[in-house]
Amino acid sequence: MPIKVVYRGKEVEVPGEKIKAKDLLRHLGLSPLSSIVIRNDEVISEEDYVQEGDKVRVVNAISGGT
Repeated sequence: MPIKVVYRGKEVEVPGEKIKAKDLLRHLGLSPLSSIVIRNDEVISEEDYVQEGDKVRVVNAISGGT
């Protein structure tokens, strides 16, 4: 079964049952430097795993200001 990920308001399916966050980002064409993976409402590191059944969201980190 694929892992379901919400990114930019859309659900995306990533093949596999378990994957490291950094590999998930790579699969989505994103950089760990500019994106955050949230698993079950907690921010995780790029070395942590997500798996089938987890509630997974990916958000872009935005910085700015003066």
